[in-house]
Amino acid sequence: MIINDKIEKLMWILTVVLLSSITIFSNDTWGRYVLMLTTIAFFCLDLFLQRGKYRLYFHVFHVFMLTLISYTALSILWAIDIDDPITKLLTFTQIFICMCVLYNYYVRKNSIDDLLSVLKWTGYIISVYSLYFYGYSNVFSMMNSGIRLDNDYANVNTIGMCAAYSIIIQIDEFLRTKKFQLESLFCIPAFTMVIATQSRKALLILIISILMLLILRNYNPRKILINIIRIVVSLTVFVVMLRYLSDFEIFAGISHRMEYLAAMFTGQGQIGASAMLRQKLIELGIEQFFQSPIFGIGIGCPHVIANQYLRFDAYLHNGFVEMLAAGGIIGFCIYYGAFVYLFFKMYKMKAVDNKNKILCFVLLITLFFREYAMVSVYDKSTYFYFIMFFIFVKIIQREKFANLLILGGQDEDKKIS
Repeated sequence: MIINDKIEKLMWILTVVLLSSITIFSNDTWGRYVLMLTTIAFFCLDLFLQRGKYRLYFHVFHVFMLTLISYTALSILWAIDIDDPITKLLTFTQIFICMCVLYNYYVRKNSIDDLLSVLKWTGYIISVYSLYFYGYSNVFSMMNSGIRLDNDYANVNTIGMCAAYSIIIQIDEFLRTKKFQLESLFCIPAFTMVIATQSRKALLILIISILMLLILRNYNPRKILINIIRIVVSLTVFVVMLRYLSDFEIFAGISHRMEYLAAMFTGQGQIGASAMLRQKLIELGIEQFFQSPIFGIGIGCPHVIANQYLRFDAYLHNGFVEMLAAGGIIGFCIYYGAFVYLFFKMYKMKAVDNKNKILCFVLLITLFFREYAMVSVYDKSTYFYFIMFFIFVKIIQREKFANLLILGGQDEDKKIS
């Protein structure tokens, strides 16, 4: 048992290394070898725990991934550039193998605490590594000057969001336990990276998630007036706090970027060059979708039209539009069907008593709505969130089934007596 406990701790560490390496080595070609070696090591340890009898699971997550892989393979037939769907096919296959190995181990547990802990520490490691990579003094110098960090080792939006999610998970732990943990101090470098990256997505996700956690963790269906007061007070505090913080120089950069975002929605004020480009990319993607509405132009191909018409070789910066243009209605339904399934299952669990229910719901909502400003389908780390959500649903289903068996047994005992 002691050996098993040590192996399980090592497997948790390997999972953190695996997820961290996806971001840290995202621009390095040899990063895939780190991913492969970590996956192999994890598989070998799990095989040892199962005494050489490796059990394979086939759940809804596997159906989703295999459907996505199959459609990507088929899209090679009509793609405007076959290299892109072939590349994505290899990437999705690699992700599938890696996530299946993780899924097979973590689904046997009766909790997703380890997976949430992995997400939290991954964000902390990426934040600390970023401070080391860019240089502590350089980061604060750029923050004071309102200059954004460059995409030197990874996309700065990804860094910011990893940091934001680690803070969200830590805050949820505090709201549940009402205990301060020493590891909470890592929220300082994490928040520093949210501000330094000037990621609007990361800041919005952080603010919205904290608000939702504060409201949902204290929600009482019998006290509607108190709930409304809590919502109004929480919103007021955050608005005042944001207004106050925006006056500090270190928040000037992200404050301006948020103003540009607001201007894009309201049509009032100055719209930044980045927001204008995103708007053009979205319009181009929608136009392309109407030309190929059923099958799209091939998974991974929208960057081709962006380069052709806008001289900007990049994805469309909107997950919904990207999937409509790349995969048409069919591809869109395959990918976002997973979100719909998870939302439906979590809604049915609203009466279930589980400590992670609210946090998972909040994370799923932010993961879905961030699609408006990013393309997650090509991001390897997205599928770690998916396995966590699918495993959470499976755990709750097990608990409900076990409770039904217990209740059924009690009814039989009553009949006998």
